Amino acid sequence: MSTNVPPPAPARRDLSLSTAASYVALGTGVSRLTGLLRIVALAWVLGAGHLADAFNLANNTPNMLYDIVGGGIISATFIPVFVEQLSRREEDEAYGSISAILSVSLVVLLGTTLVALVLAPEFITALTALDTSAHAHQIPEIVRERAVATTLLRWFVIQIAAYGAFSLAGALLNTRRRFVAVAWGPIVNNVVCIVVLVWFGLWAGRHASLASVANHPGQLMLLGLGTSLGVVLQGVALIPSLRAANLRRLRWHWNLRDAALRTVIRLSGWTFGFVVANQIAVFVIILLAGTAAGTDPVSSYTYAYAFMQMPYGIVAVTVMSVVAPDLAQRWTSGDRSAFLARLAGGWRAVLALIIPAAVGMLLLAKPAVALLLGHDHSTPGDTAITGSALAMFALGLPGFCSYLYIVRVLQSMQRTKVAFYLYLIENTINIALGVALVHPLGVRGLALALSVAYSVSALLGLALLRRWFGRLGTEGTWTPLRRVAVATLAMGAVVLVVSNLSGATHGPLLLARVVGAVVAGLAVYWAVVVVLGRRAATRHRQLLRQTRQSRRLVARHRT
Repeated sequence: MSTNVPPPAPARRDLSLSTAASYVALGTGVSRLTGLLRIVALAWVLGAGHLADAFNLANNTPNMLYDIVGGGIISATFIPVFVEQLSRREEDEAYGSISAILSVSLVVLLGTTLVALVLAPEFITALTALDTSAHAHQIPEIVRERAVATTLLRWFVIQIAAYGAFSLAGALLNTRRRFVAVAWGPIVNNVVCIVVLVWFGLWAGRHASLASVANHPGQLMLLGLGTSLGVVLQGVALIPSLRAANLRRLRWHWNLRDAALRTVIRLSGWTFGFVVANQIAVFVIILLAGTAAGTDPVSSYTYAYAFMQMPYGIVAVTVMSVVAPDLAQRWTSGDRSAFLARLAGGWRAVLALIIPAAVGMLLLAKPAVALLLGHDHSTPGDTAITGSALAMFALGLPGFCSYLYIVRVLQSMQRTKVAFYLYLIENTINIALGVALVHPLGVRGLALALSVAYSVSALLGLALLRRWFGRLGTEGTWTPLRRVAVATLAMGAVVLVVSNLSGATHGPLLLARVVGAVVAGLAVYWAVVVVLGRRAATRHRQLLRQTRQSRRLVARHRT
């Protein structure tokens, strides 16, 4: 007979936020580092031009489709529902419901993959619909770009099912408080893709173009199949952790009437709405990017956005992965004070690391991008466009991370309707500003539009949380951010001075310029944080002594 008490979670469940996050941070950091190397390899092999845009158009499409059919829904609803099922129901019943959810999800993902395979030409044509009017003199090149992108997309569509399987497995592991494998899995994907890109570069040559790859189907197959293989293998890498997570009760279970599945569908209605709204915004931004100046505006935007995602992935995703199951469980159990403490502690951890990262990225965007992407394929002008876009993204990085953290909190509370309206506001602002700024500012205008949209929406989300819960945390919860702000100002001043000691735009001098600024900035930041931390500790000890003395005086007076 099954019991009402679920099996004990691993011991890591009771660890503090900082300790638990440390298990994930290293894997996430290595994942983002290899992701950076992947972008560098992509730019080195494909260069700046229509071939790079064809690849990025095709590679972005499976991500968009996956997000619509499963990505947002899985992250928004599965972990809270899984936690609720395991907490409130008998084991056999809980795993039966979870099995029903997984079975339906896999069918939807496979169906979407087949639809994308059939409709690949239509997707690419839609994403490039404005290119012919904006660049009428390049119509033959645009037609070739569409053909190559369509071929690549047909190889890439398997990524929809592969990403879905990885996310489903990740949700199960996070529910069991197993975060490490999920953080390390993408490293496999990045390494495989780097190998494939280098292989392609050696085969096709350093000056590959749309015309050259169109005449060599084997090269396109290597590029397409190899890239998708990386996504498949990152899911395979989770199998050992899944086996160790005691999930043997899971099985194929097709039951469309299951109560938990209906809960997911109910919650997913609003989630699906904001995911669709988000992907409409992405679609419009890609359309607008295609009309911007430059030889590869879509790639410039894509690269800058990917670089901005690095600190978000290392810091915010790490914290949110650890915090989300705890938030869901504490909200489900009705422990409001513990819920708010976890909410505030996680948010503070995100901001404490993202604020200095955003300032450093803003100041070093152009030289850092020139260092990473500048080679014989790219001119300083090509990398300057990407660098300027990255600087605009950096302005909104704290707001971007805060907004997504707030959305994760709303998902833990199962208030996906509120998240939908927040996303609707964010996407409306993003599209409106994108349309207004793309022609005067180009790609950097699109980046600025996104930064403003997420920052404004984060403030609205904060206002909602304050309205529901009052003050988030105590004064002591947010005091460390004052030290972070002071240290960040000192770091920024040093980075600005050191990075401008040289105007190098390529070669060893550029490397020295960027590395020198980073090292000097980190050293100053660390020194200021240590000094301010010691002063705060001293004041705290003095306050404790004064409090004890006051208590002794009161006690003596009473006696």
